[in-house]
Amino acid sequence: MIPVRYREVLPPYWYENEVAGWHFGVMEEEIDLRAKKMDELVDQFLLQRATWGLDLWEWIYFRSEQLGTIEQRREAIRRKRLAKKPFKLPILRQLGSQYGKLLKVTEEFLAKEIHFEYDGSSPINVAGLIDDFEYIRPVHINRAVPVAKTTTPAIILSGKGYSHSVDFPICGLEMPQELGTSGVLATENITVGASISYARIDSPITGFEIPMQGGTP
Repeated sequence: MIPVRYREVLPPYWYENEVAGWHFGVMEEEIDLRAKKMDELVDQFLLQRATWGLDLWEWIYFRSEQLGTIEQRREAIRRKRLAKKPFKLPILRQLGSQYGKLLKVTEEFLAKEIHFEYDGSSPINVAGLIDDFEYIRPVHINRAVPVAKTTTPAIILSGKGYSHSVDFPICGLEMPQELGTSGVLATENITVGASISYARIDSPITGFEIPMQGGTP
């Protein structure tokens, strides 16, 4: 029987031809085998998929065949390729982006450090980053410093202020009032206070209000 993919392009009278069925049946197997071999050959040019082609990769970078599993040999070649590239920001960004959601790479000139800033909401492979960085680190750079950036939303508090009356023996006497207070909410410092408050006192003028400074903004 002629395979479906050939019947779609052949005229109907071919369907009854027994010899054509044998021919296209064998040809389908050969075409599939040829496509598989071509895909396998293309894989040897990609380090992540190379198998028997690793011998050629190792000859290019090491001039000798390396020992270990296929994964270990691929990793050794990857590092060798990385070490041959210039120690510049594009290469550092490429290196850092392999181990987390990289935001930026900066150089601390005085400390001789390279800071890799990551989004703290995503996983970060610190061990892999340090291992690869040490492999390509030049002597004038001390170390790599991974930094996880987190964002803390603003906390807004609201409250009501209350006043009370005080009988002063001397008209016009002012009494300082402490209205501000501070505390710690979780690990964030907050300060609550009022910059200006009004207190009603008994004075010769009924209803007279004196502004008083209180609290620490």
